[in-house]
Amino acid sequence: MLNKAKLSIAAKMEDPGSAELSDMKRAIRLNTFGRAVDTICGHVRGKNASGGETGERPFLYLVKEDDAYVVDGKKDSAAAIAYRNICN
Repeated sequence: MLNKAKLSIAAKMEDPGSAELSDMKRAIRLNTFGRAVDTICGHVRGKNASGGETGERPFLYLVKEDDAYVVDGKKDSAAAIAYRNICN
């Protein structure tokens, strides 16, 4: 499962080969319908298309859906809201 998470998160980066994950932890929370949502939360660093460092960004991986979200710095983005609600 962790390998699938790593691949999905890396695929969201501009340079997938440069992705370095840290602080990975599993979180299970109830969604608005009262159903458990199995996730992996953490941080990812990497490089952008021109080779510059992206800095550390929070990420959220939904295990059942095999889907990843990387917070790009916008506080009101769906990824940022989901990370705050599930991972914090």
